[in-house]
Amino acid sequence: MRVVGALLAFGLLLTPAAAQGERRHALFDAAWAAWHAPDYAVAYRLLAELRELPYGKQPVVDYMLATSACRLAGVRDYGARLLDWMLYGYPLTAESRRRVAFERDQCREPVILPVSAQPGEIVEIRSAGMTGFGKTFYWATQETQPVASYPIRRVREMDRATFTERLVPLDEVEGARSLATSLAPRASHRVTDRFVLISHGIHDDATLEEMGQTLDAFVAHLIATYEVVPPPHFLRVELVPDGWAVGQLALERHGLDVSSATIGYAFVEDASVIGAVPTAAPGTVLHELFHLLVRSNFGDVPQWLDEGIASLYEVWARRGDVFVGRENWRRQVLETTWDARPDMGTLIRSEWFLFDDPAQAEALAELEPHEMLHDLPTGREQAAMMAMARYTALYLQERGQLVDVYRALRDRGLADLDGAAPDHAVALVEAVLGQPVAAVDADFVAWFRGAPRDLAPPRTTGGVLHLTTGNVNLRTGPGTGYTRLTTLAVGTRLAVIETIDGWSRLELEDGTRAYVSADFLRPVAP
Repeated sequence: MRVVGALLAFGLLLTPAAAQGERRHALFDAAWAAWHAPDYAVAYRLLAELRELPYGKQPVVDYMLATSACRLAGVRDYGARLLDWMLYGYPLTAESRRRVAFERDQCREPVILPVSAQPGEIVEIRSAGMTGFGKTFYWATQETQPVASYPIRRVREMDRATFTERLVPLDEVEGARSLATSLAPRASHRVTDRFVLISHGIHDDATLEEMGQTLDAFVAHLIATYEVVPPPHFLRVELVPDGWAVGQLALERHGLDVSSATIGYAFVEDASVIGAVPTAAPGTVLHELFHLLVRSNFGDVPQWLDEGIASLYEVWARRGDVFVGRENWRRQVLETTWDARPDMGTLIRSEWFLFDDPAQAEALAELEPHEMLHDLPTGREQAAMMAMARYTALYLQERGQLVDVYRALRDRGLADLDGAAPDHAVALVEAVLGQPVAAVDADFVAWFRGAPRDLAPPRTTGGVLHLTTGNVNLRTGPGTGYTRLTTLAVGTRLAVIETIDGWSRLELEDGTRAYVSADFLRPVAP
């Protein structure tokens, strides 16, 4: 009673924006104390409530909830199922996985032993990934616990109040402007219905206005499509020119050490996204916003679905109020790593895997990103997996079944779990699609090989401007043996970055590298 009364009194003193986050923190602190007492009945009750709050589904929360349930009559089966789902839905370190698996197996035994691992020992790995895209990060509960394995890790202590003070209620527009000015006095900023946009010297006011309208519309799309719970405060997006600037700002804002390979990440506690967005195309921000907002009610989203949908919006179009993914450079990745492509069953069964091997993480930690990174032996399998995830999301979108698959896993993943979590996930997808997963994979392959190429146009800046002198094939590499992407019509304007051995390299607006024969190009006079 004392805990509940304190929570209610605490909530009444807070602004609506702060109350949501502070209630989550207060419930967590009370549950942490009850679990360590140990008073598993109280811990279970508090944690069950916490898990239903926005952003309440986190590994430490689920671990304490599950291990409490394992020691209470009538809910032990739930505890074992939750521990099993944790192994599927969270990116845990190898040691954390071992501890969770041990607790799951113990929970199924007639006699329960004392808990073998403390909650602070359940650690996530969240790396920036083969393409440099980041993930969503939570502030760690222990002083020495890293938020993520390299390339993003916590290196500087920051008080929780520092983050909550940045949460400005949506009805306090002047407060949002003041926040932007205080954080970045020399940067341009724009306040929209839901966002505080801060551009560090790379966007004019008109571009920020247009980008803000796009982001507001995208959040509305996520609410309508995926039923995310929008926060009652402004979301802050800070735009910088490159990965190096992301790292500098990450250290300043969140005390994080970030490799220059990282071009974007989201941070829950102050509802922010930091991204390298040197142009007017906000695909990186949309990617990270999905990571951030999906955790409002699906914190244990499997990696293939999380990354697949987030990367879907890297290159997008609008159909009315709906945002849809389009073809992008990941097609080239999947084509060039096809021999390493996981089939649909393997993809869905895959647990969080990215950079689980510390030696691999160390080897790639300082590697600058470049287009052919997926050709490195250490990265080939991961790159194929991530590209397959993206194109699976696009395939499901075009079949009109993406949202149904998403909701099935969100609503029935843990609730209906019967057997191993990965196999249960496959069964849910099969039920939605109405056919065995092998047949789904065969249909995917046929679709992928026959899908029309909805390519972005060539860039006209960033190189020497040229015109095509005839219809010319656009290819994935410098030679006729490479895959033809499309045919450019005579008179197409494009920027040539370099020409080697008769082949000119260019980039499409979405960043895809492509080549054309230099024999069909002529420079445009300045």
